[in-house]
Amino acid sequence: MEIRVELGNWQFNAGIVGLYSVLKNHNENSVRMDSEALYFNSEELENFEEKYFNYLIKVYEKTLSWYKIVSFKDKLDYFKNKEVDEKDLNEINTYVKDVLKKYLKSNSYVAAYDFISGDINPIEAEKNLKTINLKKKEKIEDKQEEIKEFLDQIEKIIDYFNLSSAKKYICGKNLIYNIIKNGWDGVSFLYRQTKEKDIYKDFKNYFISPINEYLESDKKKYKYNCFICNREIKNLDNDFSFLVNTGFDTNRKLSHVWDFTNDVAMCPICKLVYSCVPVGFSYVFGTGIFINANTNIKNLINVNSRIKAEIYKEENLSGIYKVLNRELQKDMEYELEDIQLVRFENEKYYFNILSKNMIRVIIESIDDLKKIESTTYKINGETYSLNDELNKKLLNNENLFNLIHKLLYSKVSGDSNYLSVGAIFSTIKINFRMLKGIGYMENRELNILPRARSAGEQLKKKYESKKSEHKLQGICYRILNGIKTNNITMVMDTILNSYLYCDESVPKIIMEMMSDEETFKELGYSFVTGLLSKEFDDKKDENKEDKGGEE
Repeated sequence: MEIRVELGNWQFNAGIVGLYSVLKNHNENSVRMDSEALYFNSEELENFEEKYFNYLIKVYEKTLSWYKIVSFKDKLDYFKNKEVDEKDLNEINTYVKDVLKKYLKSNSYVAAYDFISGDINPIEAEKNLKTINLKKKEKIEDKQEEIKEFLDQIEKIIDYFNLSSAKKYICGKNLIYNIIKNGWDGVSFLYRQTKEKDIYKDFKNYFISPINEYLESDKKKYKYNCFICNREIKNLDNDFSFLVNTGFDTNRKLSHVWDFTNDVAMCPICKLVYSCVPVGFSYVFGTGIFINANTNIKNLINVNSRIKAEIYKEENLSGIYKVLNRELQKDMEYELEDIQLVRFENEKYYFNILSKNMIRVIIESIDDLKKIESTTYKINGETYSLNDELNKKLLNNENLFNLIHKLLYSKVSGDSNYLSVGAIFSTIKINFRMLKGIGYMENRELNILPRARSAGEQLKKKYESKKSEHKLQGICYRILNGIKTNNITMVMDTILNSYLYCDESVPKIIMEMMSDEETFKELGYSFVTGLLSKEFDDKKDENKEDKGGEE
């Protein structure tokens, strides 16, 4: 029997993307789609639980604790074929303490051992595994035989976890708590009192078997309808309570609202789709992203598939905002116009609209965004990713003035000596493009910013020639405080006195600061970046912008 699944709300659409990915990964021809729906034969549900976990393992394998164990195999072989020195021994001991000792006796691992057929008992192996430490007057050369036995112990453990059954169940356990729990909880293997210890059977019993029964049942007497697809259903047992942060348990408390009577439920087919929500999202570093490009199902699947592939194609995982920017900078302007972006952070969902202006800003800022991709800064001892913080504000349609102020203040105070002035200036330019897109700076071109920065850089050189560069920090503080409080008098007095001190004429660009509030802040912050620059490293951009306005 062919099953049809149509587009729905954002969460259901994430499930559709996940369902498609699971089926397509197992069999290229198992699923088809048109602009509105996904189609697959009910026979594809056979061993779906295996297909479900196999796809997730394929995507997230290198992020799991299981991989930390088995990935040491290459180094182990290297150590076994040489005389181990003290540096090597330290690395081996660290691996044993931070990986093997940490994971082998954890509850989720212990629960999986019953389904793994191996030559060792990993719990006993962990107990018998003792690190080797050199005592006073002991030499590493005298420990080589003991180290060899130590490495043999480790090898047996790694070989155990490299068994196919170990990968199947240990990775499955890892995925449950790292990925799956982000989308749904409290049922199947995430039900705390579940009696089925085999996670694969538990998934099948809860999500797959009811579908087979449903498809074979006589639905003529069913008096309810699925809230999602309108299929006939027998009762209201399948509610939305298992979905994280979106449903509530009607069995435990009926009166979440006054005089509440639940009449919302779903069919087993839609429940399976919802079980694929965590598969449809792309997760990295504890943060998830889903683009609800619901104009048609092909766009929905293509966009989210490309983002997932981009995140995991590199040796080092990319953050979600870095990947989102890259995708927007390709050929997606016409695809991603005024659509919904869903983020999962800190166990909560956040919603944004990818507006036409925001997309334009990101596309036009390709070079500046590349400069800040790996940039971090410190505030009160806490380290932040500039790329992440900037994109969060863009997605919320907030200007970047507060962020720019924090960056410059952190740089002036010395908290973020590693934060480049070029990255701050790129942030100022991105903010300019955003402001222009929402109606500000209409009569201004981007080339005013490098002119202001150049003025600051030239003034700094004058202070250096007078051996007075120690005064620049105080000048920066006064300018930043004046900009923060919109005190243009304080800022202009500080700047004019600085030029008077150096016996220099005031550049025309300084006087342009007084035209309006946004120009005042953009030019003021650009001027401060010049005062902080070792040298103006944007000469090419400056010349280009002087000739042609915006980049």
